[in-house]
Amino acid sequence: METIKAITLDFGGTLANGELNKENYKRALLDYILRLGYSGGRAKLGKARAAMLERLRKAHEKNRELRFEELYQGLLFDLGLHPNQERLDYIEQLYYRFFRIDLVPGLREMLVDLSGKYHLAIISNVTSNASRLVLKKFDLEQYFDQVVLSRDLGIRKPDPEIFNFTLENLGVKSSEAVHVGDCLEHDVQGAKNSGMKTVWIKRDNGTANVHPDFIISKVTELPSLFFCFSC
Repeated sequence: METIKAITLDFGGTLANGELNKENYKRALLDYILRLGYSGGRAKLGKARAAMLERLRKAHEKNRELRFEELYQGLLFDLGLHPNQERLDYIEQLYYRFFRIDLVPGLREMLVDLSGKYHLAIISNVTSNASRLVLKKFDLEQYFDQVVLSRDLGIRKPDPEIFNFTLENLGVKSSEAVHVGDCLEHDVQGAKNSGMKTVWIKRDNGTANVHPDFIISKVTELPSLFFCFSC
C-alpha cells in the first residue's frame, strides 16, 4: 500500500450526529407559510410537500443532489407564493433552529492529532449548509483542507466523481487516500469505486457484497488505526 497522505471523512453519523425535530419544524413552517398569506388549505400544502420530496428522491436515485433553497423555492412556487431570497433565508434559518447536531466526543483532539500528519477533507451528502455552519461554530474548519458538500457539486456519494473532485483539490492520488464513513453504500462502496482505501464505522452487520478495508466502532479510533499504518 502506498503511503497515506489524505483522509476524507463523512460528516453526519461519523463526525457528528444530527436530528431534526420534525413536528416542531413542520408546525413553525406552516405558521410562517400562513403568515405569508397562504390560504390553500392543508391538502394542497401536503401535495406540494410530497412533490418536493419526490423531486429530491428522483435526484438521489441518480446520485444527484438538490440544494435546500432549490427545494423550498419549488414548494413556495407550488403554493402560489413568491420564492424570494428573504423568504428562502427565513425557512433555512427555521430549519437550523430545529436541527440539533452533537459532535462526537473527543473529535477535536482527534482532528488535532490527524491534521498534523495528513491532509483532511470532509465529503458529505447534504442539501443544507448545516454541517459547514457547525464546523464554523466550533472552530473546526481550521483542521480541514477541503469541505466538499454534495449540495455544492450537485453530485452525491456513492458517485465516484465527488471523491475524485476532492482528491484532485487535495493534490493526492486515490491510492494515497482513505475515506472514513458509516454508510457501506455511500462511503465504502463509493470510495472503493474511486480507488481509495476505506474505513467503515460499523453501525450494523452490513451487507455481504460490500467489504471495507478496515472496521472501527467510532471515528476517534482513527489515530490508533493510522499509527498501525506507519509501523
